[in-house]
Amino acid sequence: CKKATIYSFAGNVLAEAEVTDCEKDIMGLIIQKEDMGKIGSETIVLFYDGAKGLVTCKCHLSDWKKLEDSLTYRVSCRVDKQISEEERRQTMKVKTGYSVTMEIPDAAGNVIHIRAVVKDLSAGGAGLVSREELKEEQPFSFLLDTKFGCVRLSGSILWKKEMSDEDGNRYYRYGSKFFDMTAHQESMMRKIISFEYLKNTNIQ
Repeated sequence: CKKATIYSFAGNVLAEAEVTDCEKDIMGLIIQKEDMGKIGSETIVLFYDGAKGLVTCKCHLSDWKKLEDSLTYRVSCRVDKQISEEERRQTMKVKTGYSVTMEIPDAAGNVIHIRAVVKDLSAGGAGLVSREELKEEQPFSFLLDTKFGCVRLSGSILWKKEMSDEDGNRYYRYGSKFFDMTAHQESMMRKIISFEYLKNTNIQ
Protein backbone atom coordinates (compact mmCIF):
# COMPACT_ATOMS: atom_id res chain seq x y z
CA CYS A 1 0.00 0.00 0.00
CA LYS A 2 1.62 3.25 -1.16
CA LYS A 3 -1.19 5.81 -1.39
CA ALA A 4 -4.14 6.93 0.72
CA THR A 5 -6.78 9.63 0.83
CA ILE A 6 -7.78 11.23 4.15
CA TYR A 7 -11.44 12.17 4.67
CA SER A 8 -13.46 13.92 7.31
CA PHE A 9 -16.39 12.04 8.84
CA ALA A 10 -18.63 14.23 6.67
CA GLY A 11 -17.01 12.74 3.56
CA ASN A 12 -14.88 15.74 2.55
CA VAL A 13 -11.42 15.11 1.11
CA LEU A 14 -8.81 16.55 3.45
CA ALA A 15 -5.54 15.37 1.91
CA GLU A 16 -3.76 12.79 -0.18
CA ALA A 17 -0.91 10.95 1.49
CA GLU A 18 1.94 8.57 0.82
CA VAL A 19 2.02 5.44 2.99
CA THR A 20 5.28 4.26 4.59
CA ASP A 21 6.47 1.73 7.17
CA CYS A 22 3.41 -0.51 7.20
CA GLU A 23 3.30 -2.84 10.20
CA LYS A 24 -0.06 -4.55 10.77
CA ASP A 25 -2.44 -1.80 11.94
CA ILE A 26 0.18 0.97 12.29
CA MET A 27 1.86 2.87 9.49
CA GLY A 28 3.26 6.26 8.56
CA LEU A 29 1.55 8.83 6.35
CA ILE A 30 3.47 11.55 4.52
CA ILE A 31 1.27 14.66 4.30
CA GLN A 32 1.85 18.05 2.69
CA LYS A 33 2.39 20.98 5.07
CA GLU A 34 -0.48 22.92 3.48
CA ASP A 35 -2.93 20.17 4.50
CA MET A 36 -1.89 20.06 8.15
CA GLY A 37 -4.54 22.44 9.47
CA LYS A 38 -7.40 20.46 7.92
CA ILE A 39 -6.75 17.15 9.65
CA GLY A 40 -7.72 16.11 13.19
CA SER A 41 -6.58 13.12 15.20
CA GLU A 42 -9.67 11.01 14.37
CA THR A 43 -10.42 10.57 10.69
CA ILE A 44 -11.38 8.25 7.83
CA VAL A 45 -8.56 6.97 5.63
CA LEU A 46 -9.06 5.22 2.31
CA PHE A 47 -6.03 3.05 1.47
CA TYR A 48 -5.16 1.95 -2.08
CA ASP A 49 -3.87 -1.55 -1.40
CA GLY A 50 -2.41 -3.39 -4.40
CA ALA A 51 -3.58 -6.76 -3.06
CA LYS A 52 -6.82 -5.99 -1.21
CA GLY A 53 -8.01 -3.00 -3.23
CA LEU A 54 -9.81 -0.05 -1.62
CA VAL A 55 -9.70 -0.41 2.16
CA THR A 56 -11.63 2.16 4.21
CA CYS A 57 -10.66 2.53 7.88
CA LYS A 58 -11.38 4.68 10.91
CA CYS A 59 -7.94 5.84 12.05
CA HIS A 60 -6.18 7.72 14.83
CA LEU A 61 -3.38 10.09 13.79
CA SER A 62 -0.59 11.15 16.16
CA ASP A 63 3.09 11.99 16.51
CA TRP A 64 3.39 14.64 13.80
CA LYS A 65 6.99 15.18 12.68
CA LYS A 66 8.25 17.69 10.14
CA LEU A 67 10.56 16.15 7.55
CA GLU A 68 13.83 17.71 6.45
CA ASP A 69 12.41 19.43 3.38
CA SER A 70 9.98 21.29 5.73
CA LEU A 71 7.18 20.96 3.14
CA THR A 72 5.91 17.60 4.38
CA TYR A 73 5.13 15.93 7.68
CA ARG A 74 5.14 12.31 8.76
CA VAL A 75 2.29 11.23 11.00
CA SER A 76 1.72 7.92 12.75
CA CYS A 77 -1.55 6.30 11.65
CA ARG A 78 -3.23 3.63 13.77
CA VAL A 79 -6.14 1.71 12.29
CA ASP A 80 -8.89 1.49 14.92
CA LYS A 81 -11.52 -0.14 12.72
CA GLN A 82 -11.75 -1.41 9.16
CA ILE A 83 -15.04 -0.15 7.72
CA SER A 84 -15.05 -1.80 4.31
CA GLU A 85 -12.98 -3.42 1.61
CA GLU A 86 -13.55 -3.23 -2.12
CA GLU A 87 -12.02 -4.94 -5.14
CA ARG A 88 -8.81 -3.59 -6.68
CA ARG A 89 -9.13 0.05 -7.75
CA GLN A 90 -7.84 -0.72 -11.26
CA THR A 91 -10.99 -2.76 -12.01
CA MET A 92 -13.48 -1.23 -9.56
CA LYS A 93 -16.39 0.72 -10.96
CA VAL A 94 -18.40 3.28 -9.00
CA LYS A 95 -21.89 4.39 -9.99
CA THR A 96 -22.15 8.04 -11.01
CA GLY A 97 -24.52 10.37 -12.83
CA TYR A 98 -22.33 13.10 -14.30
CA SER A 99 -23.74 14.88 -17.35
CA VAL A 100 -21.01 15.58 -19.91
CA THR A 101 -20.59 16.93 -23.41
CA MET A 102 -18.48 14.56 -25.47
CA GLU A 103 -16.26 16.12 -28.12
CA ILE A 104 -16.04 13.83 -31.15
CA PRO A 105 -13.79 14.51 -34.17
CA ASP A 106 -15.46 13.78 -37.53
CA ALA A 107 -13.86 12.73 -40.80
CA ALA A 108 -13.42 16.35 -41.88
CA GLY A 109 -11.56 17.26 -38.72
CA ASN A 110 -14.46 19.15 -37.18
CA VAL A 111 -15.54 18.64 -33.57
CA ILE A 112 -19.06 17.36 -32.91
CA HIS A 113 -20.62 17.87 -29.47
CA ILE A 114 -22.75 15.05 -28.06
CA ARG A 115 -24.58 14.98 -24.76
CA ALA A 116 -24.02 11.92 -22.58
CA VAL A 117 -24.25 10.73 -18.99
CA VAL A 118 -21.41 8.95 -17.19
CA LYS A 119 -23.19 6.03 -15.50
CA ASP A 120 -20.12 4.41 -14.00
CA LEU A 121 -16.48 5.32 -13.61
CA SER A 122 -13.22 3.49 -12.99
CA ALA A 123 -9.55 4.40 -13.12
CA GLY A 124 -9.34 3.03 -16.65
CA GLY A 125 -12.59 4.07 -18.29
CA ALA A 126 -16.26 5.00 -18.11
CA GLY A 127 -19.69 3.62 -18.88
CA LEU A 128 -21.74 6.14 -20.86
CA VAL A 129 -25.27 6.51 -22.21
CA SER A 130 -26.32 8.79 -25.07
CA ARG A 131 -29.08 9.21 -27.62
CA GLU A 132 -26.42 9.49 -30.31
CA GLU A 133 -24.82 6.49 -31.97
CA LEU A 134 -21.03 6.22 -31.96
CA LYS A 135 -18.74 3.67 -33.57
CA GLU A 136 -16.45 1.34 -31.68
CA GLU A 137 -12.89 2.71 -31.41
CA GLN A 138 -14.29 6.24 -31.80
CA PRO A 139 -11.97 8.66 -29.95
CA PHE A 140 -13.54 11.28 -27.69
CA SER A 141 -12.87 13.68 -24.85
CA PHE A 142 -15.07 15.34 -22.24
CA LEU A 143 -14.75 17.70 -19.30
CA LEU A 144 -15.84 16.14 -16.01
CA ASP A 145 -17.07 18.79 -13.58
CA THR A 146 -16.89 17.53 -9.97
CA LYS A 147 -16.74 18.94 -6.44
CA PHE A 148 -12.95 18.67 -6.70
CA GLY A 149 -12.78 20.76 -9.85
CA CYS A 150 -12.79 19.99 -13.55
CA VAL A 151 -10.71 17.35 -15.29
CA ARG A 152 -10.60 16.63 -19.03
CA LEU A 153 -10.49 12.96 -19.95
CA SER A 154 -9.72 11.44 -23.35
CA GLY A 155 -10.48 7.92 -24.49
CA SER A 156 -12.10 5.68 -27.07
CA ILE A 157 -15.26 3.58 -27.33
CA LEU A 158 -14.73 -0.12 -26.62
CA TRP A 159 -18.25 -1.43 -27.19
CA LYS A 160 -21.82 -0.27 -27.69
CA LYS A 161 -25.28 -1.68 -27.00
CA GLU A 162 -28.56 -0.40 -28.42
CA MET A 163 -31.29 -0.05 -25.78
CA SER A 164 -34.78 1.44 -25.36
CA ASP A 165 -36.43 3.33 -22.52
CA GLU A 166 -39.96 2.77 -21.18
CA ASP A 167 -41.44 4.89 -23.97
CA GLY A 168 -39.63 2.96 -26.68
CA ASN A 169 -37.10 5.69 -27.38
CA ARG A 170 -33.76 4.36 -28.53
CA TYR A 171 -30.49 5.16 -26.78
CA TYR A 172 -27.03 3.63 -26.59
CA ARG A 173 -24.94 2.27 -23.76
CA TYR A 174 -21.16 2.48 -24.23
CA GLY A 175 -18.08 1.10 -22.57
CA SER A 176 -14.90 3.13 -22.96
CA LYS A 177 -11.27 3.30 -21.94
CA PHE A 178 -9.14 6.32 -21.07
CA PHE A 179 -5.66 6.93 -22.41
CA ASP A 180 -2.69 9.30 -22.05
CA MET A 181 -3.57 10.22 -18.47
CA THR A 182 -1.30 12.70 -16.69
CA ALA A 183 -0.34 12.58 -13.01
CA HIS A 184 -2.91 15.32 -12.34
CA GLN A 185 -5.67 13.36 -14.08
CA GLU A 186 -4.79 10.20 -12.15
CA SER A 187 -4.84 12.15 -8.88
CA MET A 188 -8.25 13.62 -9.72
CA MET A 189 -9.60 10.19 -10.62
CA ARG A 190 -8.48 8.81 -7.26
CA LYS A 191 -10.35 11.59 -5.48
CA ILE A 192 -13.50 11.18 -7.58
CA ILE A 193 -13.62 7.39 -7.31
CA SER A 194 -12.92 7.53 -3.58
CA PHE A 195 -15.67 10.10 -3.04
CA GLU A 196 -18.24 8.19 -5.10
CA TYR A 197 -17.28 4.95 -3.37
CA LEU A 198 -17.79 6.46 0.08
CA LYS A 199 -21.10 8.01 -1.02
CA ASN A 200 -22.38 4.74 -2.46
CA THR A 201 -21.47 2.81 0.68
CA ASN A 202 -23.17 5.41 2.93
CA ILE A 203 -19.99 6.16 4.89
CA GLN A 204 -20.39 9.93 4.42
